[in-house]
Amino acid sequence: MKIVLIITFSLLLNTPILLAQTNSPGTIRAAGSPLDRDGALKWLNDVNKAQAAKSNQSLDVSSIEGSPYYNEEFIPGNIYYVNKIYGNYPMRYNAFSDEVEIQRTGSNTMESVYKSMSLSCDIDGEKFIYAKYRNQKGIIQEGYLNRLNSSQKYVLYEKKSKVYKEGKKAATSMHPSYPPKFEDKHEYFLSADNEFPVYFKPSKKELTELFGQDKASDIKAYIKQNKIKLTQKEDLLKLIEYLNSNL
Repeated sequence: MKIVLIITFSLLLNTPILLAQTNSPGTIRAAGSPLDRDGALKWLNDVNKAQAAKSNQSLDVSSIEGSPYYNEEFIPGNIYYVNKIYGNYPMRYNAFSDEVEIQRTGSNTMESVYKSMSLSCDIDGEKFIYAKYRNQKGIIQEGYLNRLNSSQKYVLYEKKSKVYKEGKKAATSMHPSYPPKFEDKHEYFLSADNEFPVYFKPSKKELTELFGQDKASDIKAYIKQNKIKLTQKEDLLKLIEYLNSNL
């Protein structure tokens, strides 16, 4: 089976769109959407450019180790529009294409949620928001992040991705071959005082750079006293809550 990204649209430029079907025409509308004619045109142009770039690319799933999903099952979830519930659908997150996919009850049609900062999704307790963030290279990007805590001052986000790695054929019979595969990738991002999230590598050095030497001393003492392991998500969340309570 081939994975080939094919998106078709029934686009009414004066009509807000929340969902774009991936294999048949269709739109879902909601009153009060911020999308206007110019926004719809830009979105369609961006999609066309992306499709042109990918027109000659396909992935044969049967020959790839792993999956583009962390969970391939469609799980009941909610879509929120400006923090108010819009609807409930079976959903899953495609970590390779950075898409939230839904499947309507009684239908084989798969759709992807329109990417907008006014929309968010909750899948089995995981909160997916679409946001701007600064990546490891300092470049501003847009994509889905998982919000991990409810505090307002310091907010920790996680981005779970799947990276496609090309296979490698053995040069000689003495060398092994490596099949293509999807590799897991986890990154953390930290937001302070409602600013957009920035890449955060959990380390004492990073904490010193973020909070300064004086505050870093207290943070390191807390880490030592509470045996915090910065590589563990649960411990990292404890540290973030400490920061919210004490800084």
